[in-house]
Amino acid sequence: MLQATRADAATGLLDIKRLGDMLARVKGHLLHKPLDRISPLALPVMLEIGRERVAGEGDEMLLEEAADDLIREAIG
Repeated sequence: MLQATRADAATGLLDIKRLGDMLARVKGHLLHKPLDRISPLALPVMLEIGRERVAGEGDEMLLEEAADDLIREAIG
C-alpha cells in the first residue's frame, strides 16, 4: 500500500512517463565531465539548496551575499 501511495504521489509531482521517455532517448548520448568549479547552468539549483528564511532587516543582504559568492565561484 505504501509503494502504491508513493507511486501516486510521484506521478502527481513529476510526469514519470515523460521523464522515462526522455532518459531512454538520451541514453548513450550524455557526456559526464567533472568540473573544477560550479557550472553556470547549476547556479539556480545551487542557490535553492539550503535556502532558509532569515528574519530581520539583514535577510536580503545575507541572501545577496550568498548568491554573489556562488556566482563568483562559478565564474572563477
